[in-house]
Amino acid sequence: EIYTYLGNNQWKRISGALTNVDVSDKDNVWGVNRNQLIFRYSRSENKWQHVGGRAIQISVGEAGVWVVNENHDIYYRAGTYGDVDTKGSHWVNVSGKLKWVSSGSDIVVGVNAADEIYYREEVSSTNPTGSRWVKVPGRLMQIDISEDQVVGTNSAHHIYKSPVEKNLTNCK
Repeated sequence: EIYTYLGNNQWKRISGALTNVDVSDKDNVWGVNRNQLIFRYSRSENKWQHVGGRAIQISVGEAGVWVVNENHDIYYRAGTYGDVDTKGSHWVNVSGKLKWVSSGSDIVVGVNAADEIYYREEVSSTNPTGSRWVKVPGRLMQIDISEDQVVGTNSAHHIYKSPVEKNLTNCK
């Protein structure tokens, strides 16, 4: 079941069933269902819109929509950079293997099956897929980025955070 927050501790159920969902700072909502099908919520049509491709995890943010599939392949949705309200045009395979990815502002972060932490270098509006993955010291099993903070959990379920502008090296 999927719920949307109305404020004042009130939630409203909306149609659909997702196993992974992400909401951007501009309220763009993307999700993946148990069949690994990808959807985005169209506010103008007030319904879920199927987007081609398959994924197990999805992230939407200023750096666009990024997914990881069951083989840990990484894809970026062309035309979504800037957190625009669009389904984009097609998936672009990005080199590397990750189990979790997060789209931030001119940065994408992720972790692989060994819980190693990476960020994507040189992500920009003119180069939305960036140039290469850069390994960061530490280990996290899940990671997220919002504005200037990276937050993640390690295998012991401890929570770590680090400011982006300084470094991503404080997660152990």
